[in-house]
Amino acid sequence: MESKVYGIFGREVKLGISLISPKTLRLSILPKEESVRQVFSTLDLAERDWPEPSLYLDGSEGVQTAHAGEFAVTVEPSPFCIRVSRNGKPVQTLTVEEETGTVCFPLGEGALFGLGHGYTQQMNRRGGRYDLRMNGLIRGIMENYSATSPSPYVISTQGWALYFHQPWKGEIDLTGDTGFGSFKSYPEAYCDVFVVDCETPLDAPREYYRFTGLPPMPPKYAFGYQQSYRTLMHNGVNYVMKTAKYMREHEIPCDMLIYLGTGYCDYGWNTRNGEFEWQPDVFPQPEKTMEELREMGYVVNLHVTRCYTGLHGSIDDENVSPLEYDHAKTYWERHRRLYNTAKNLAWWPDDADGVDMEQRLCRHKMYYQGSLELNPNIRPFQMQRNTFPGANKWGGVIWSGDVLSEWETLKNQIPVGLNVALSCSPYWGTDTGGFYCTRELDGELFMRWMEYSVFTPFVRGHGRPSFLHNPWGWTMFRSLEEIPLELCPGMTHDAPPADNILPDPRVEPVCKKYLDLRYELLPYIYTLSYEAGQGVPMMRPLWCYYPQDETAVATASEYFFGPSLLVAPVTAKSADSWDVYLPEGTWYSYWNRIPYSGGKTVTVEAPVDVIPLFVPAGGILAKGPHRQYVGTQPETEFQPLVLEIYTGKDGEYELYEDDGISLEYQKGMCSLTQVRWDQAQGKAIVTGKSSMFPGKSRQITLRFLPEEREETVTVCYQPVEPRE
Repeated sequence: MESKVYGIFGREVKLGISLISPKTLRLSILPKEESVRQVFSTLDLAERDWPEPSLYLDGSEGVQTAHAGEFAVTVEPSPFCIRVSRNGKPVQTLTVEEETGTVCFPLGEGALFGLGHGYTQQMNRRGGRYDLRMNGLIRGIMENYSATSPSPYVISTQGWALYFHQPWKGEIDLTGDTGFGSFKSYPEAYCDVFVVDCETPLDAPREYYRFTGLPPMPPKYAFGYQQSYRTLMHNGVNYVMKTAKYMREHEIPCDMLIYLGTGYCDYGWNTRNGEFEWQPDVFPQPEKTMEELREMGYVVNLHVTRCYTGLHGSIDDENVSPLEYDHAKTYWERHRRLYNTAKNLAWWPDDADGVDMEQRLCRHKMYYQGSLELNPNIRPFQMQRNTFPGANKWGGVIWSGDVLSEWETLKNQIPVGLNVALSCSPYWGTDTGGFYCTRELDGELFMRWMEYSVFTPFVRGHGRPSFLHNPWGWTMFRSLEEIPLELCPGMTHDAPPADNILPDPRVEPVCKKYLDLRYELLPYIYTLSYEAGQGVPMMRPLWCYYPQDETAVATASEYFFGPSLLVAPVTAKSADSWDVYLPEGTWYSYWNRIPYSGGKTVTVEAPVDVIPLFVPAGGILAKGPHRQYVGTQPETEFQPLVLEIYTGKDGEYELYEDDGISLEYQKGMCSLTQVRWDQAQGKAIVTGKSSMFPGKSRQITLRFLPEEREETVTVCYQPVEPRE
């Protein structure tokens, strides 16, 4: 195209420039006669005012330089090239192909992260091509990895990130044969790109969550154990109350019972998938059974499937015809009637692989708003199979999908989960044990998977066969002939387990050991949830803390769970030792307090009941008492608290606490406990402030490790006024 104006595919276009935050710039390319507000949706962005760009350029004046905040943008009309810098430092250069509208950008030398679940190159995305039109479970991909939930956010360890906001349909090519990546959009003459200058690694997720929507905090009970059930009746035995009582009687901690629908199993909670009527053989008295489960401290989560592909609207829309079955208001009415009996606080909307992006977001919003309609001051909990950028602001929790019960699958959950954390959702988990049954499923795989899951945002046992995806099933039955295998013919590697895997008396005590630890660490984990609400994911690659360490950047087999736990899951069968890379510094084994010097790989003992865990010198862990469940009652007083301080280096930590269930935290109703360890003086300083318990005091146990020394301090919490 000879004209100096910007042109794509024979159409004159313009460039809109908007400052989104001090570190994020929005570049909007669209036909000259159209407006950003009319063209680009904000459904997948944070709920805020998104005005028209403050500046437009059309190339009519040749090369131009514009400024927005600390950013400078230099644009050349032919070829259409956009150079972005911040405070004099180059951030990225985007070149727009005039015949296709494809946006090209240099990949540089660093590793590339992001893209949500993705489906190739599980840690470093370099070398892959990602078709954003792929939604849900893709054969040949999910069998060993995950469901695809496209998130067009590319992060470079060289300090930049690109979010290709719209069009939603496109392809990101990171094969880099020419040193460049690209985004090919459909249609061609449109592209809306957010350019992020990452001064630190954690800027990448922080900025992403801020412009797509920060997530609300889940209820505290959701961070306890979640036990899923497929088959609720077998050989005439009803397992609903039988298994609920077993866990309480044998002190296996659990907060949530999840019941699958009939169709994906022979006897689920309802008459069949997509229906809202109780299965009479399983729940002859559903209201009475639900009440008994609540009295035992369980929250019930009901599986709802067959979502309408045309779902639209909002539950608060007016003048909706009752015959408009795929309107959110009409569809939610069915949930409301079910709730009158179930009084379930949690929902599991499954099956949205064929549902497009806008309908997915509509469903996330419906379950959030609908749950608040039923319980106005109780935090919603929804577990969604499919997601899309923007869904986080409605609090949906996701998981990696229906993956295979194989060691390779377990290995790949680590990098998949880390990229999800950086670019998709901070609230994520897996089917502990894998979903589809294979010959590799045995007690060892389930134990190792449970060990890993305990150090992820959510820990849930679920899969086929149902009776081997819970801690107690491995001794309750003596052979595979006693249980339904729930195979899925046609699935890659689908097969019954080996005949000799039952019974396995090791499984239940190992699972109990780690679930006890999970509940003990709930104060620490719940604080990570608070940080996630500020844009910092709970799971963090080693790169986040050691960006200059090439080995740390390349590590896909371990991660940080918050700032003070380095987790190195064992992902190989029959392993009794494990190689762990420790970055520079002093590290302590969580299990025996043995110190290790970092900057190298160490080999540690890892019998089947031990996952390698390390705490850095200066690290601080917050712990509470052992408990069988969190429950749904607001916490109305300070809970017992132990702060474990790993000496050898100065350390700082802030513990967050609130009532665990209500929306009062959104008004700032919380308590914050600050801890500072001064290594030179050998002294810990603990202070607190609170809007929940202003002026109250509590006793806190300080445990100094590896010395195994304890002392008790009394902390008076300074009053803080909550927000209106």
